[in-house]
Amino acid sequence: MTGRSVVITGAASAVGAACARRFAEAGDRLVLADADEEAGKAVAAALNEAGVSAAFVHADTSQRLDVHNVIAEALDANNRIDVLAHTVMDRFSAPFLDTSEDDFDRVIGRNVRGAFLINQAAAKQFIKQADDDADATGVIVNVGSVEAVTAAADHVAFATSQGGLHQLTKAIALAMSPHNVRVNAVGVGSVKGDLDEGVTPKHMRDVTPLKRVGDPEEVASVIFFLASSEASYVTGQTIYVDGGRLAQLDPPAEASTET
Repeated sequence: MTGRSVVITGAASAVGAACARRFAEAGDRLVLADADEEAGKAVAAALNEAGVSAAFVHADTSQRLDVHNVIAEALDANNRIDVLAHTVMDRFSAPFLDTSEDDFDRVIGRNVRGAFLINQAAAKQFIKQADDDADATGVIVNVGSVEAVTAAADHVAFATSQGGLHQLTKAIALAMSPHNVRVNAVGVGSVKGDLDEGVTPKHMRDVTPLKRVGDPEEVASVIFFLASSEASYVTGQTIYVDGGRLAQLDPPAEASTET
């Protein structure tokens, strides 16, 4: 596994950065991408200072040209791509009747169109590599939310995008299985550093069976597993890293939004 070429989008987020650190520990070579240029460069710089090969590309994956630039950087840096970890997740909350068409289009664009574009670009590269090496494989791991299954009244656009992302993952897994490419998703609950605006850690602890907010590293470990040979017979699946939230019928009545 050492020395794979790994592309991580959303690398400036808490989960994306943890993912970068986890793959770096295995000796993989990284290309990091994020729409937040300053934060993304800081993640790459910290890894480079630690002796890790990590390039950064300023990119919005909902834009085709930016996706092209990400793939081009990975090929320039490492001559190939072995893993795509797509961790971009645009959270949005607003009352249903106040959600504008622009709001809806932006969230769907970032979360569904972006995933489609970067998944397709990586998949095409995997097929090219297989033409040169019949034993070549590829792995895609998309990161989404538990709201692919649940929903909230003020999360109409976001929940819709998450359902789309998880169905997209299944369909791409089926399309790419003849090419020895595995595609899976990780559904995330409440994670430190990535909580929705206005949501307190105490509230999320109250509604989570394990009574705590998850660490980004816990999500990164599952992403790393799905990208490894240990998961060689796993494709088209979503693993939920949510502290048990999807297992419970109703949240505790005493859940509070106070800090």
